Amino acid sequence: MTPSRWCIVVADAAGPEWRVADESHAQWAPVQYCGLGEPTTMLQKALHRAGRISHATRTVVTVAEAHRSRWQQALWFTRPEHRYVSEFPGWSSVTTAAAVLSIAARAPDALVTILPARCYVVDEWTLTIALHRALSDTILADGIVTLGMVGADTDVDENYLLPGASNGQPTVAVSGVAQRPVEWVARNLVRKGALVASDIYIGRASTLALVLSKYWTTVTHMLLEHLTRSTTPGVENRVPQSLAREALRVAPRMSWDRPPWIPLRALRVAHCGWSGLRSPRAIDRSVTSQTNSLHASSRNRGCKSSTIEHERAT
Repeated sequence: MTPSRWCIVVADAAGPEWRVADESHAQWAPVQYCGLGEPTTMLQKALHRAGRISHATRTVVTVAEAHRSRWQQALWFTRPEHRYVSEFPGWSSVTTAAAVLSIAARAPDALVTILPARCYVVDEWTLTIALHRALSDTILADGIVTLGMVGADTDVDENYLLPGASNGQPTVAVSGVAQRPVEWVARNLVRKGALVASDIYIGRASTLALVLSKYWTTVTHMLLEHLTRSTTPGVENRVPQSLAREALRVAPRMSWDRPPWIPLRALRVAHCGWSGLRSPRAIDRSVTSQTNSLHASSRNRGCKSSTIEHERAT
């Protein structure tokens, strides 16, 4: 029997804010709720990404109550019980862990893909192919897998996966992570084979839950107790402020930003114009790249139109 596929779209991760144009004036919002010059926001693109690898009824989203006006309309098709809501942004590690444990309780053999909403991708086709490949039995035999993006000299403020030996496997072991190194160090790491960290994680629900219980024993117990008491069909899963604070208090500081999905292996993904949008500089670089691409496309359309008109005239 083919295991079901689930996606967790993480939309409550802490990160930089950017200008978002409303009807009357421009406001600032977390970048995952911005379109960066396009009508489709980063959150909506992440939901579309999830829809390419799983059914909409098996997509869950982590969000923050403080930004409800930014995400509520985009999640109209998401069942209330598939929304994991924290009071404030920056608690995505807790809401993501809650979502993983809920899926594992109902479908332990399910294949779970964790997708960040705070990211920018130029080549969606390359990413989609990589996601489908990562979901294959051959890749998941390695356990929990992350996607490592081939970097470029133009990358800004990224985290980098330091790969180990592949040992003849389709994935490589991750020996460490370099957190936003300075530019000259980042360029040197890329030349030596380091991969841009995507924060995309794929594994069986039971495997992810087992890692949680091993590295976050107290947090896992607290979340399971809360979910057992509070989960109700048709009602959003809310992570109380008191529980989130206590969970983060007992968890290692290095794990606050993301659950401890270790040990893991990385699947190398061809360059696809990926950006984790981790800083205003990175966002500005992505906006500039997108603007240049739009101008180039417009010029190409103009040239094609002129050629057609010329052919008609002759």
